[in-house]
Amino acid sequence: TSEAIFDVLYLPEIQGRRCWGSPFGWLVTYALDFETRLFDPFSRTKIPLPSLNTIAEEEDCSLGELFMYSLRKLILCTSPEESDCIVLANTSDGWFFAKPSDEAWTLIGLSDHNDLDDAIYFKGNFYGCLHTGEIVLCEATHPKVVEFAPPPPDLRYFYPGIIIKYLFGLGGNLCIACRHVDTYYGAVGFVIFKLDMDTKSWEKIYSLGDRTLFLGNCSTFAIAAADYPGCKPNCIYFSDDSPLLGPTTRLDKNSQKEIVIFVSE
Repeated sequence: TSEAIFDVLYLPEIQGRRCWGSPFGWLVTYALDFETRLFDPFSRTKIPLPSLNTIAEEEDCSLGELFMYSLRKLILCTSPEESDCIVLANTSDGWFFAKPSDEAWTLIGLSDHNDLDDAIYFKGNFYGCLHTGEIVLCEATHPKVVEFAPPPPDLRYFYPGIIIKYLFGLGGNLCIACRHVDTYYGAVGFVIFKLDMDTKSWEKIYSLGDRTLFLGNCSTFAIAAADYPGCKPNCIYFSDDSPLLGPTTRLDKNSQKEIVIFVSE
């Protein structure tokens, strides 16, 4: 039998900061001091990112408003130790990118009141999921946002109400998990689709097989359950993403978000 190994890290460097995870072991953090940085929780290495003044000026809002309401997610494309590292900022009004060495954020495109529910770096590109379920390609080299794929079929018809969408990779496929919530943002159920990148068509997934899905605004990813003792296969572990609790995880000694398990059948 394998023994579970746990380690508790005390990280005062991120206390009171909003945090987003990444597949590379780094966190992207932002605090009320308006300082945005990349942070390795194991080596304690910190890499500064450009000031968010650029984004606040573009959106005509204060930095405090940007912190509390507008900034949805910061996403890494690769390890900050790589020269081609790019960070994508998803806000309520648009999408921006920057490299750690940049002095300012560059506007990719404005949302035109069609917000991104989520975004992901997948197979060399940034992809976003609009509130409508449509997938867009966010190009950083020649900053622009282009249509890529239609929304999953009849999503709104079959799943009326509030639907929160999350992008993740599974078995080499770009997938979307649609979380159906009630008026109090309690999860009612989930439906998952995978996208054929060539035909731009969707196929519904009825089982995760031996995989476990971790789902939330902070980060969404799938793992092989057998590699992590205690994880249940074919299950979804999800956090409470109610806007009443803030748009993403903010770490302080009094804050805690609920983690719930949903069994896919």
